[in-house]
Amino acid sequence: MTLWSNDTVSGRTYAGESASDRAGRRRRQLLDAGLELFGTAGYRATTVRLLCREARVSDRYFYEQFDSTEDLLVAVYDECTARLEAAALAALGDGAGEVGDLARRGLDAFLALVEEDPRLARVVWFEVLGVSARVESTYLSRMQRFGHLMLGVLADRDDTAALPDAAHELMASAAVGAVSNAVVTWSITGFATERSVVTESLAQFLAGAATALARPTAGT
Repeated sequence: MTLWSNDTVSGRTYAGESASDRAGRRRRQLLDAGLELFGTAGYRATTVRLLCREARVSDRYFYEQFDSTEDLLVAVYDECTARLEAAALAALGDGAGEVGDLARRGLDAFLALVEEDPRLARVVWFEVLGVSARVESTYLSRMQRFGHLMLGVLADRDDTAALPDAAHELMASAAVGAVSNAVVTWSITGFATERSVVTESLAQFLAGAATALARPTAGT
């Protein structure tokens, strides 16, 4: 008699589910558990045992998917930022329209998702801070990517001035810094300010950044 379980036999189908499907399902359960616990209790208060209890899997299955809670945090963070980015891009569509209107559409979709699921804000802007150099690097890289996304709607416009790479990086940092700080403040206050007000304020800021990008400056 074999002592192997169905899960340890490569490719074995059990209850109509293949080994790879089971692994994928457990990973999804752990990612969902990570979002729930990191986004409510917080990363530092979350243990592997709590994650497995929330995901309804054993410790063994956790370590089949992730080396540590930090690895899971990075994976959850990546999913959260991907959701926010996808929402903004979907709202922008083909990118046609006046800059201010595009900013409003993208920002409103972005902020609506944050308001709908406050766990996103906690994971993206709070729980990843101060964890490790690796997580900090991931955070900074993704925030800069957000900055480029915010300004990217202007990149193909004929009236956009060519800026040195360093200047464009600084503009992207300024854009994401302003939006991030506004989102942090908004979430800390329990979304007390109407989303439309936050959207309009940030859209005006980004429209101002658009004007700066399109205006030739000395030395360019």
